[in-house]
Amino acid sequence: MRYIIRILSILMVFFYFQLFPQQKVEAPPGQQEPFYEVIGVPVNHTQEQWREQLRRYIKWRAYPEGKEPIIIGVPQVPYIPTYIPLPFYQPDSLSFIAYRNGDITFFDPNCACDDNVEVNRIKNQIALQRAGMEKLLIVRSALYHYYLEHKKLPETLDGLTGPYPSNYLSQIPFSVPIHGGTSLALENTGIIYQPKRLQSAQVWKSMSEVLRIGGMAEPSMAIEPLEITVYESSFLMLVTSGAYPVRSYEVGLGAEQRTPTGIYSIKRKINQPISQSGVYGTRGLVLSITDYAIHGTNMPSSIGRAVSKGCIRLHNNQVEELFSMVSPGTKVTITNDAPPNYRHPNAPPFYLKARKDEETPGIVYHWKH
Repeated sequence: MRYIIRILSILMVFFYFQLFPQQKVEAPPGQQEPFYEVIGVPVNHTQEQWREQLRRYIKWRAYPEGKEPIIIGVPQVPYIPTYIPLPFYQPDSLSFIAYRNGDITFFDPNCACDDNVEVNRIKNQIALQRAGMEKLLIVRSALYHYYLEHKKLPETLDGLTGPYPSNYLSQIPFSVPIHGGTSLALENTGIIYQPKRLQSAQVWKSMSEVLRIGGMAEPSMAIEPLEITVYESSFLMLVTSGAYPVRSYEVGLGAEQRTPTGIYSIKRKINQPISQSGVYGTRGLVLSITDYAIHGTNMPSSIGRAVSKGCIRLHNNQVEELFSMVSPGTKVTITNDAPPNYRHPNAPPFYLKARKDEETPGIVYHWKH
């Protein structure tokens, strides 16, 4: 009898799940980290002046409802403006924190105050956010240029790390898992890559859906693909995302104005380029104009001077950083115009280890170095 009852119980359970299938249980997505919008503020203003200027700034920015950031006022230093977002700036000290509920906490702008728990936490959050934004911008820019070249996106991000000349990036800079975002439980974890979300009518704009960092809010300001501008009169190179500087470098240029002005692009990226005299340093980025490149140098004293035959020289550690950040297709503008005042100090270095298959053994280059 017990055997018959056990059989009937099993059959009842079986038919229950057939007639009433259970929905898949998934953890609800967690809360996103708020976006921290850093702005420079005058150091000689009173708290009341900061409050009034902040009120005007928030009105000017007109944030969408629910997208308001936490605003971090930082002391103005040379080459940063006031009341303009500084998405890639890493401050040493804070003037105030304006929370989304309207509360404002003020600090001594002359004090690093790392022993203050809230200051230390916010500075660490800004550092993490800045590093995440840099990586996101670098990979989105590479995907953007990949699409422009191939009219499609790679199936996986590893498609960006092909051998020369398909080396858009040397490495994928994320250390967390990359997934397709198919589960709500994964929405706030890892790197979410969804190439099917690309919209061909607005390629760059749709990159915010194609590639995301789980749990990290989108920037409160519009970022654009990385670009390079060289200001000949100042021996200055700026790497920018739209209006926002990401890096700045002092460069060496051509003697007697031999570095040609104009709008070009990066055509090839070469690890350890070979020359007859070893003058190209450790990396070379070939421009779309014949025989010209951005490269390193074995003559560091030439940086900041007009001595080359036309190429743009960087210190080797800086050309290695530039090589890590930009991809083939990146726009390069060389101009006689004066540089903008907005060129804040560089953030901590960004470096991706270059690979052997990014070298071109047996090829000797003859750029106008």
